[in-house]
Amino acid sequence: MRDKADKRLWTLSIVGCVIVVLTVLFVSVKIETNNTKNRIRSTMEYIKDQYSMYNSFNEAVEARSLVRMVEKVQQTARNFKIDRQALEKEYLKQYAREQRLTGIIVLNDKNKQIAQYHTGPRFKKVLGYVMEKETLRDVKNYPQKSYMARIELKNGGYIDLASYGRKDAKGTVIGYQYVKTEYAKNNNLTIQNVLAGYKRENDGTIVITNGNDIIASNDEKLIDTKVEEDSIINEIRQSVKVGQFAIIRNGIKQYFTSLDKGRNYYIYVYAEDRNLVKTLTSNIGIAVILYGIFVAILMTIKARSNQQYERIQKQREEEYKKELEKSAKEAKKANIAKTEFLQRMSHDIRTPINGIRGMVEVGDYYKSDIEKQSECRKKIWEASGFLLELINEVLDMGKLESEEVILERRSFNFFQLFQEIRTVIEKQARERGINIVVHKYNVIHEDLIGSPVHVKRVVMNILTNAIKYNKNNGKICIEFNEIQKNYNTIIIRFKCEDTGIGMSESFQKTIYEPFAQEKAWARTVYGGTGLGMPITKSLVEKMGGTISFESEQGVGTTFYIELPFQIDHNIKHEELKTKEIKKASIKGVNVLLVEDNELNMEIAEFVLESAGANVIKAFNGKEALEIFKESKLGEIDIILMDVMMPVMDGLEAARYIRWSNKENARDIPIIAMTANAFTEDRRRVLEAGMNEHLAKPLESEVLIKTIANYCGKVDHFK
Repeated sequence: MRDKADKRLWTLSIVGCVIVVLTVLFVSVKIETNNTKNRIRSTMEYIKDQYSMYNSFNEAVEARSLVRMVEKVQQTARNFKIDRQALEKEYLKQYAREQRLTGIIVLNDKNKQIAQYHTGPRFKKVLGYVMEKETLRDVKNYPQKSYMARIELKNGGYIDLASYGRKDAKGTVIGYQYVKTEYAKNNNLTIQNVLAGYKRENDGTIVITNGNDIIASNDEKLIDTKVEEDSIINEIRQSVKVGQFAIIRNGIKQYFTSLDKGRNYYIYVYAEDRNLVKTLTSNIGIAVILYGIFVAILMTIKARSNQQYERIQKQREEEYKKELEKSAKEAKKANIAKTEFLQRMSHDIRTPINGIRGMVEVGDYYKSDIEKQSECRKKIWEASGFLLELINEVLDMGKLESEEVILERRSFNFFQLFQEIRTVIEKQARERGINIVVHKYNVIHEDLIGSPVHVKRVVMNILTNAIKYNKNNGKICIEFNEIQKNYNTIIIRFKCEDTGIGMSESFQKTIYEPFAQEKAWARTVYGGTGLGMPITKSLVEKMGGTISFESEQGVGTTFYIELPFQIDHNIKHEELKTKEIKKASIKGVNVLLVEDNELNMEIAEFVLESAGANVIKAFNGKEALEIFKESKLGEIDIILMDVMMPVMDGLEAARYIRWSNKENARDIPIIAMTANAFTEDRRRVLEAGMNEHLAKPLESEVLIKTIANYCGKVDHFK
């Protein structure tokens, strides 16, 4: 009986063991299969999301790059319209460097190349193929249309190309930029970077293809090979449907696999069943209870891992959403600002132009009415002055925002600078019956080193506003006080107090914002662009100074500006503080006038001859150089030179004059008169050997005084 019982027990034990083994085997296979399936699915989804994100990023980068290319080509086309010599090689070379282009190609209306310049490889075959496209050539018939494309090269680099219709004649302007292989790889993100974190031993083999070629994998041997060369991938393609998890056999090995598809790519993930064998070997030797505990612990850990992953993903999604919202708001704000700017510019530019054209028509109607003619000319002058102020302030604001403003560092006399400002300001004040009082002038060190052009601009802006927003027959009190910091440095504190309309507390918070004006009708009543104060604040801060103000609506405003200067100890000259110019005369002065624009030549000739000067005309730098070389000593007293001219520009002509063997070549005064009015333009003029820089439009009085000063025709009295 015992033997039977033992036998039965052993039988039950064996059966129980078999059941336990089969149960463990079944459960182990099931769990490992599900784990592998979930792992592969998770990997697949993550890789797919990352690939889509990387594609979107690279497409956005490409789009921005192509848009910039279109803008560069459009600017080049505009330059051709402005500059008649722009099709010459040197000009194309200059444009290519300025716009950072590899090459510029210009076609006529018959699609024939009439000009080109290349700074690097020409890619004749590739570009020739692209230039045959009708869509590229078609832009010449539609001025608002442009063409852009990215051309992928076999070496891994690419060409960004854009075309735009010419503005100077019917034809096409083509610009392209070649990006080398190493830069192309750095500029674009690749999915290979994501796969670098996946190990084949743990995560299986991940393969991404474009259909025929393997473009990325965590198995480096598979990268850049053909899909048809890999037997496992071919087996997956034949046996597994998109989005399906399956087990396939390849030779003697068995693989867990999955396949998914994107817009232009396929993702394959497969792993050997080695983990299953290891798990079975381990679990069969463990008791059912321990195995159950192990499974419970394993599932708990897995659940926590999934929760942590979900929290991280949710946090990333929220952060990404916030970034998108922030970018959208910034883009919307930028578009609104751009629209408002264009609207303001359209209004502010058209208003004075309308006034100028209207007054010309009024003047034509009242041809015999001298008083009406004088009134029309005065209003035309005022409107053109406002237009000039608008252009100057918009250009200055653009320079300041792009940090392209260059401060001078040169010697100047502060008292002389103040006298120049005072002459202009008092004239404006008299027209409105406003009394300007210099309450204090406590500046001991007047010979300073700084940027006088920008100092003058700051003080002029403050005083002009004090007049513009003052009451009729009002008052302006000015103070200049010196605060010495050390032997070499001082601070000049400028105070301007007016009896004007003042500012509300709400407007005081926005006074330094571009185009800010307290009332919508302020531009009509008081004039101005709303850029004066932002420019003033930016210049003051760029010079290392400070600006503040106090204002009460209906009472007036007081501005305080402090600017640091270096004392010029090397200046030793006679005090000019008590000197005033009595009379400037250029009668009998022989002036070589160099100007390519006929209208500007006529105006300058009129001003000079009206003041008694003798004018010798030249229409480009080369002609001026020849006239100077052939002249006798004393036949030319001074040279007025435009800068931008055909054949030879003013800078080059000035250098040749200084280098010539003429007896007076290094002494004859050369004055630049140019529409280039920035500090760097003045610096280039002086470096070329010219003595002075006068910005267009020219002020007749300033021009005559400048010539008289250099030709010894200015009388002074103490």
